[in-house]
This record gives sequence, C-alpha cells and structure tokens, in this order.
Amino acid sequence: MTKIVTMTVQGDQWGVRVSSRWLLAVYPFVHLFLDWISFIHELPPLNITPWNPPSGLAVAVLAIVGPRAVPVVWLSLTAGDALVRGLPVDFGTTLLSNAVIAGTYGFAAWVLCRRFGVSAGLGRVRDVVSLAAVAAIAAAVVGFGYIGLFTLQGLFPWSAFGPILVRHWVGEVIGITVLSPFLLVWLRMPSLHWSWRGVAEVLAQGAAIALALWADFGPLASDQYEYFYILFLPVVWVASRHGLPGATAAVLVTQVGLIVAIQVMEIETARMTHFQFLMLALTITALLLGAVVSERRRSEAWVRERQAEFAHASRLTEAGEMTAALAHEINQPLTAAMSYARAARKIAQRDGAPSQLSEILDKIVAQTERADRVIRSLREFVRKGESRREKLDMAVVIADAIALARPVVEQTGASVVTEIEAGLPWVQGDPIQLQQVLLNLMRNAAEAMADCPTNRRQLTIVANAAGQNGVEVSVRDTGPGLAELVERHLFSPFVTTKETGMGLGLSIARSIIEIHGGTLSAQRLAAGGTSFSFTLPMVSPDER
Repeated sequence: MTKIVTMTVQGDQWGVRVSSRWLLAVYPFVHLFLDWISFIHELPPLNITPWNPPSGLAVAVLAIVGPRAVPVVWLSLTAGDALVRGLPVDFGTTLLSNAVIAGTYGFAAWVLCRRFGVSAGLGRVRDVVSLAAVAAIAAAVVGFGYIGLFTLQGLFPWSAFGPILVRHWVGEVIGITVLSPFLLVWLRMPSLHWSWRGVAEVLAQGAAIALALWADFGPLASDQYEYFYILFLPVVWVASRHGLPGATAAVLVTQVGLIVAIQVMEIETARMTHFQFLMLALTITALLLGAVVSERRRSEAWVRERQAEFAHASRLTEAGEMTAALAHEINQPLTAAMSYARAARKIAQRDGAPSQLSEILDKIVAQTERADRVIRSLREFVRKGESRREKLDMAVVIADAIALARPVVEQTGASVVTEIEAGLPWVQGDPIQLQQVLLNLMRNAAEAMADCPTNRRQLTIVANAAGQNGVEVSVRDTGPGLAELVERHLFSPFVTTKETGMGLGLSIARSIIEIHGGTLSAQRLAAGGTSFSFTLPMVSPDER
C-alpha cells in the first residue's frame, strides 16, 4: 500500500500524493492536535466528546497505510490520554481501552480496503455507503468495549450506559464520516485545477456556509433550532458543483463552523447530541450527492472516450477500405507499366541496344515488380490482416531496406551506419511488410534531422539478439528528439506533426510488428535524438 510522495506544480494545477512512511511520521502530532482542539463538552474523565476527529484521522490512515499503522494509532491514543486528559485512569486500563479502539478501527479499515476497495480513494456511491455503514458498526463495537470497560470499573452507573453509549457513538461516527472521506479523497487527489473564476466561486460557497450558520444561530435561532435545514443549501450547492471532493470539504467546513458556533453561543452539553444527529444527516446527504455527481461525471467521461475510440475505429475502417480500393486501382496501371518495361527490354535485346539502356530497363522491371509485390501485400494486409510468413535473415532485410531508402536519406544529407550483430537468429515474417516498417522508420529519422547541422545527421541501424527468443532492431537518429506531447500520442492514428502527413505510418508499422508477434516502441535518447525499436520472435526450433 506504500505510495509515492510527490508535489508537482505545472501551470495551473498542483497535486499532492503522500507516502505511508510520511503519514506514520506526522500522524501522532496531528492526532494530538485534533484531540486537544476537539476535547470540548467532554464527559469527564474520558474522551467522549460531541465530535471526535482523531477517530476519522485514524480510520483514514489505517485505510491508506494498513495494519502496520495500528501500533502508531494505539500509542497516539495513549499519548492523548496522558497529555490532554492527564491520564484519568490507571495506565493498564488506558492501554487496554486504547487497544480496543485501535484494534477495532484497524479491522474496520481492513474490511473497507479488502472488501470494498476504499483504500484506492472514495469515488462511488457504494464506497460512501460502505464507509458510513462500517463506521457506524465499528463505532458501536468501540463504544460497547470502551464504555463497558469503564462501567465495569465503576466510573459510570449501569443506568447511564445507554445514554453515554449513544453520545459516544454519534461523536465517533461524526468524526469518521466528516474527516475520513476528506482525507481519503484529498490525499489521493492527483491534481487540482484552479482558476480565478474557480477561486471566486469557492469563496462565494464558503460565504454561503458562514451565512447559513449565522442565520441558524443568530436572527433565526430558537430553542429547537428548527432552521438547521438552511445549512443544507450551500452544502448541496458545493456537492452538486464539485462532486465528492467538494462535498467532503464543505462538510468539514460546516462541522468546524458548527462547533465554533456552539462554543460561541455556549449551548449546553445536553443538547449537543441533537445537533450532532442533524450534522450526521447533513454529512451523509452531502457525501451521497457528491458521490453521485462524481460517478456520473466519470461515466460521461468514459462515454466520451469510447465515442472518440469508435470514431477513430470508423476512420481506420474507412482508411482501410480506401487503401484496398486504391491498391486495386494502382495495381492495374502498374501491371501495364511492368509489361511495357519487359517488352522494351526484349526489343532492346533484339535490336542490340547499348548495354547501359538494357541495364536501366532491367532496373525498371525489378522496381516495378517490387512495387507490384508491395501493393499486393498491402492489399492483403488491409483486407485480411494477414501476412505471408517465411524464414528471414534480418541482415538481408535491413540491407534491402537501406538500398530502397537511400534516395530519401541522401536528399537530407544524412549518413547511414549499421551495427548488425554477427550470427543473428532467423526470424519468421513477411519481408515486404518488414521492409516497409524499416522504410517508414528511416524516412521519419531522415526527415527529423533535416534542420540539424550536416555533420550531425547520422542514421544508425542496430540489430542484435534480444535474449534467447528473438531479434531487436533499432533505428536511431540525431535529431531534436520527441516532444512530450508527441511522444504521448506517437502511435495513435491520424496524429502527425508533418504538414503533409496523414498520421498513419507509425500506427500501421506498429500493427505490422504486433501481427508478427513483436513490439514497437520509441524513446528519447540522452544525447539527443530518438530511437525506434522493434522486436521479432525467432523461428521456432521445429521450423528451422
């Protein structure tokens, strides 16, 4: 469950992720601070208050860190009894009662993590319901054990067991449902986008909460405080606008404001349970509404992503159909040109034409035949997604691809260097398609170095054995390298930085390599430039 600690500031967003080690280091100090400020309207001499935020802190940390946080929680509870309450009972009883609390909440956090996945952060209505239900049950178990232990020692009469249990239970549940969701959501928040407009809205929402508290405890105040429902308005506003993160923050602010108002108005202790039940209803309502809003926004985002994927798939299908049709149309004039070239070669041989002319005609026929094979292979690949497989020597495939790419490379003034390991294992694949992959990578590398100084334009092709099961081929350039945005979407179809590009070359190249059972990847080189590498499995022993 260990998480990484990072703090990033990029443009208008920032994010904080905390590690379990850091949490365990600061937990005792935060626990003692919360224990000290919340020890109001207490039931002497125990830690029974109308709001117990240390319990919410404990459940959140136990959910994030895991069982190894139980001893830290136990010792922090004991330190609170010693420093805040002056160790009101004997040390052995204090250790035992705090062990009941730490153990019960540790088990509750384990159930939340293992059964409901809450450690990954609240995000669904189910998570909120699970947290509230487990908190209610765990607080009841803690109450029975904690209060029962001191009742057995004679600190309270058995006739007061029920009222004290209810008061303790509501304080614990409020502490957990208010603080635990806030910590679980905000400590796992990857980034927070802000703007001046957003800040103004948050300030307005905070002012609305303050106004509602003032109205409820000021001009509209009565002995029954029946206008408490006014607090629902700003909290619902925040939850509906900002989802679960906003709901957790609004609930926490409202609870703190409520405690401050009660202290300022000097409301008697006997009425605190009434307020806390109202606050519990407000908390659950806000959390459920926030979870519904967040879940709906995630669903809408998922639908938008799927729609974008379907649109890409549709465009790829159309591109495939167009490619197949284009290949068919090109193949006819290409076949005619090949026939004319062969006829011209025969006429030249018959009439005794110069050898130089015969040599040129031979090259025309050879290249026309190769173009015909490329078109046929492309058409079969687009229509069926199949490749012709045969045993290949990658050194030969690379040499042929370099010969074909030489005119493009020479136009950019780049030099070609090969580093081919001797005795490479044979691979199985379609030579035409693999040549097309190499041609695409070499063409991209040459074009990437077009703006570099002439003496730095070097294209390097490296081929070596990839472990015991394949061959790795890398095409490296000395260009400026990939931008971060381009690298993120490098192999996505229809994504290109070229003015005349279609954004299909790398996407098709990766598809070809994957159909051959390999992988294609790219990385920025430390010295500058980019390296595209693909792997191919070697021929199985039965086929050698």
